[in-house]
Amino acid sequence: MICAILGATLFVPGTAATTVSITVATSSTGGSGEFNYLTTFPTTVRFSVPAGSAPAGSTFLWQFGDGTDSTGATPTHVYASPCVYDAQVQVTAPNGSVASGGVIIGAFAGKGTTGRALAVCPPQGTAGLTPVELTGGFFAPHETVNVTMNGASVATVTADSGGDWLLNVSGILAFAPEPNASQYAFTTSPPSLTTVFTTVEGLTASPASGAPGDTVVVQGRSYPPSTTVQVYLGNVSVGSAQTDSNGSFDAGFSIPDAAPLTTAGTYTYGTLPGIVGSQASFASTGTTAVTTAFSLSSWWLWLLILAALFIVAAYVAWRWQKSRRAPRR
Repeated sequence: MICAILGATLFVPGTAATTVSITVATSSTGGSGEFNYLTTFPTTVRFSVPAGSAPAGSTFLWQFGDGTDSTGATPTHVYASPCVYDAQVQVTAPNGSVASGGVIIGAFAGKGTTGRALAVCPPQGTAGLTPVELTGGFFAPHETVNVTMNGASVATVTADSGGDWLLNVSGILAFAPEPNASQYAFTTSPPSLTTVFTTVEGLTASPASGAPGDTVVVQGRSYPPSTTVQVYLGNVSVGSAQTDSNGSFDAGFSIPDAAPLTTAGTYTYGTLPGIVGSQASFASTGTTAVTTAFSLSSWWLWLLILAALFIVAAYVAWRWQKSRRAPRR
């Protein structure tokens, strides 16, 4: 059982200030007062505020750092995968006084040969747009750690008294964007396990071929949440879509019957706004091969018509020449 002091104070009139603390019961131990470890998944974690830390009748609002919450006094929560979770609790006393604080939970897939652990959260997203954190655990207290990305040194951090550290790498990813489906490999010196952040595709479309007037379904990911996105094909606007709270959209569009799409060829999708990071590749993933309106058989039909017209013209010319040569009576 691990106890972490939240560092928040609940003021109750007429009494001494009461320190609010949170008890985090996990399947593994480690960390400092404000940092706890998980190393197996899924793991059920029990949270509680010890008796005496809050007045009787207080209400609680727990936020577990993964988008879920609870109002129970002693809730349990299942963490399913490695990540960095910032668990928070807000305690409201009957007189309305409020105290809040939190504890970071480092969820690691495992330890390296030196016993140190590393995790990136979330494990995938869009470089430069998705907020990404890198965390280390089981390092030596106050140890200096050199962080590398794809073999290049990008930052130096210092572990706290419990051997923990947390680094926001969003700006680092934006500084050196990679194409879709690329991987950013993070490691450290002294060594720990390598952890990987994978860039996701920003724009895809189906079907991949067709003609003007056909319907295509375009999917976008990693855009700003609740944003209107204008979609283009071959620099021709095909319409707009609204992203959801996760920055994604899924919309159907009709291919415009306009140049240059009326000419057979392959055209690239693009959007406004474009995706932060590798804009050229992230905004140009989907393509549609547009075919002409006439098929091969149509061209044969035109050739037959032209041949027939030529024969008729030749016949008319022959009759005219013959009539001129005929003797007059």
